[in-house]
Amino acid sequence: MTRFILTIVYSLLLSCAVFAGSGSGEDKAGNSLFDAWSNELATEIELHVNFDSLEVYRKKVDFLPATVIAGGEELELEVAVRGKFRRRTCTMPPLKLKFAKDGLRAAGLSTHNDFKLVTHCTDDEAGQDAILREQLAYELYNTINPEASFRTQLLTITYVNTVDGSTTTSYGILIEDTDELKGRMDTKSCKECYALGADQIENAEELALFQYMIGNSDYSNRMVRNMKLMQNINGTYTAIPYDFDFSGLVNATYATGFSHLGETKPTDRSLIWEYDTAPDFAETTEMFTSLKDTLLNQVASFDGLSADSKKEITKYLKGFYKDLKQGKLEVASK
Repeated sequence: MTRFILTIVYSLLLSCAVFAGSGSGEDKAGNSLFDAWSNELATEIELHVNFDSLEVYRKKVDFLPATVIAGGEELELEVAVRGKFRRRTCTMPPLKLKFAKDGLRAAGLSTHNDFKLVTHCTDDEAGQDAILREQLAYELYNTINPEASFRTQLLTITYVNTVDGSTTTSYGILIEDTDELKGRMDTKSCKECYALGADQIENAEELALFQYMIGNSDYSNRMVRNMKLMQNINGTYTAIPYDFDFSGLVNATYATGFSHLGETKPTDRSLIWEYDTAPDFAETTEMFTSLKDTLLNQVASFDGLSADSKKEITKYLKGFYKDLKQGKLEVASK
């Protein structure tokens, strides 16, 4: 009798182990949708959704059913409007994409299914230029810190309104699932880690100099705005920046300087350092200087940008390197 009971218990434990092994852990393994769409050029997709309803939902967080067609294959998903400034003012608001996990499994992909989509703000050449410039900003930071940065993929998206079949085509930027980033870094995200000290953040100086380089003041270490904080195994943190549309490098038509920092235009630079201790930029300055030619070559070879935009961005980055050489790194006062 005892042996019979032990056999039943063992069988139940084995079943539980098998069930646990077939859960989300295994589902997250393997290539993701982001991997499948990764390409040196802009991956082409179609996004079918009721854009009339999406327009009504600009001020809501509700998801709408949608379909993506890529490479002749269809994937079901839900989309919702995200962001703050751009959701109110842009022709096409930024979107959240939440793909159906069953469809991803059927396609042989992992269930990393939650993505941000950066969309065009204006229906003109300047709107396309801004998207390309923002993608470049992501790629520049990926060069500076490939292990601790969001991967992004430039897309050519044909938006199809399911109400009347009308279409519009534009560049967009797909930002990888945060869970996928956590898995790559072997970290966990920290949502309530406000006002950390500089000694707790491994890349504090690096982040500050990068944001200064691209002329971005639209972020906050103290309030964890436009960045993700990842907790490392050793208890330290790594800051992952995103959302660069208000930077001087992008120089979007709708962007402005931050008056509380003394800025009068988006290309004005402010060195943000929201910590109690003084920064030591010596080592980080050396690292950025060693990457100067690599970063400038990235601009020169970036596909899609006009010659005028490349010239403007190159001049802007050289201004940053001039500041480094002359030691003009004065922390902005707020």
